Amino acid sequence: MAASDRPGGLTALSVLNGFFALTVGGTTIQRFMTSYDLMEVVEGEFQGRRRYRGYLQSLLDEGVTPWDMQILALIGLVATLLLSVSIWGLLKRSNLVGRWLGTLGGIALAAFYLLSINWLPDTILRGSGLSIARQLFYPFFLIFMLHVIFRRDFLFHPGRSG
Repeated sequence: MAASDRPGGLTALSVLNGFFALTVGGTTIQRFMTSYDLMEVVEGEFQGRRRYRGYLQSLLDEGVTPWDMQILALIGLVATLLLSVSIWGLLKRSNLVGRWLGTLGGIALAAFYLLSINWLPDTILRGSGLSIARQLFYPFFLIFMLHVIFRRDFLFHPGRSG
């Protein structure tokens, strides 16, 4: 049975892309804000709450730098943009926009999660083991779905754009 005989598959995949784009987008905003707060703590100009200042100082003590947070945020921004644009491509069955930007979005998403696990201390990652497992599973699931399950939908669609 061809994937095109199962209506809604690409629509469901685009909804999942939207969900993960939103979650990574929110985390990206948090990483950018934390990086600027870390810079203020390093410069001695932070005027926030004492408890939050202690949290930021503990991040610095564990080796997290503002640049680490900004690099993670930049990768998260790229993943968010790629996944967001791929939603439209999946709905239009576009080989270039849907399949390949979705693939690049999956790679950026995997890089974002793997670098977060490697760079961030356990205090940030604590209590999110199942969430991390789900987040690491989805990029590989997305790439598998795009290149194995829905391959024919992109390659043999008469109105494809790529």
